[in-house]
Amino acid sequence: LVKSKMAVWSKSLKANCYEIGHTWTPSCTKAILEILLGGIVESVKIYTPVYVVTALARRRSKRYWLRHFVPEVFQSAVFLGTNAGAFIGSFCLLNKLTGMCYWHNGVVCGTAASLLAISIERSDRRGLLAVYMFNVALETLFNMAVARGLVRTRKHIEVLLFSFTAAGYAYLFRCFGGLRGIFLQGVRFLLGTEEAGRPGDSRSLESEANTPAVQRQDARRENFTFSRLVRFLKACLVQKHALCLHQHSCGRYCVQGCARMFGIGYVAQAAITVLSSIRTVVRTPSRLLSCIANKNNLALGAFLGGFVGIFKFVSCFLRWLRDQDSEIHALPAGFLAGLCMFFYPSWSISLYLTVKLGELLYMKGVEAGYLPCITHAD
Repeated sequence: LVKSKMAVWSKSLKANCYEIGHTWTPSCTKAILEILLGGIVESVKIYTPVYVVTALARRRSKRYWLRHFVPEVFQSAVFLGTNAGAFIGSFCLLNKLTGMCYWHNGVVCGTAASLLAISIERSDRRGLLAVYMFNVALETLFNMAVARGLVRTRKHIEVLLFSFTAAGYAYLFRCFGGLRGIFLQGVRFLLGTEEAGRPGDSRSLESEANTPAVQRQDARRENFTFSRLVRFLKACLVQKHALCLHQHSCGRYCVQGCARMFGIGYVAQAAITVLSSIRTVVRTPSRLLSCIANKNNLALGAFLGGFVGIFKFVSCFLRWLRDQDSEIHALPAGFLAGLCMFFYPSWSISLYLTVKLGELLYMKGVEAGYLPCITHAD
């Protein structure tokens, strides 16, 4: 068995690049140009809707659409096309230098092509692309290990991973300045501005007692008794806690947030279903209703709606229970809300968000001076 494995790792194939690489043409130059140009054309088709959606979400100005939209799309398309063309070019060059094809040629060629391509892409997108590709590589290696029996999978482990990650994001969201950029916008869109972090966010009834906008409540510390439970249940229906920043009762606040995100999730999944079946819908318009009313569309809505509803419920519950508002509340709220991924399990989402959270925490360590800054790490 050991000998057979060593044979596999040392295996090489004596063949030229035409025989195993660009089999449709014997010319290396022609093959490189065809892949390069074809990759750019296909990349334009991929990146155009991505940039349109991103620009609309960020409410870009008219100046952006006139001056920056087309150049940015083209630059990203050239980046992706160059990656494909440089890969086959590196493969041909390595084959001509060695005269052989080894198992590690893919790693060498992929590295060279990626280094050249990433230098073409905009610098503000390199970090995002690096994290995304690192996530894809991790997922691929994990799936390979599972397929070869090297790793045993546990049911719903991606849900548990997402729950811990959601707790981390929620805590950073509650800390003033914890999240920035697109992640701050995304979490704020999901959870609303009421739970966002503010300066001096750890508040209690004692600290808020002199604030005119907040009604004075009994700040006496009491154990969790039946009377406090009744007070909380009553608050869910008719009132809110003095430390809650939402306008209506806690119950209405939770239900509204849950219903809003459920609707958004359902509409988004229905749109994806319709677009993926657009050819069938064009031929048979009657299928449009079945695509919109598909029960599978409930999954994303249940995930997003349940996540928001549980997070807000736990946050309000802890404020009533402790008569305090602290960013620590975000940890149990985020963890319990993350369990809603049972409705929409996804290894890709869990891994990407976990890797991105690791990057955010590392950068905070760099800013605080605890960790070294690695130049051009992306």
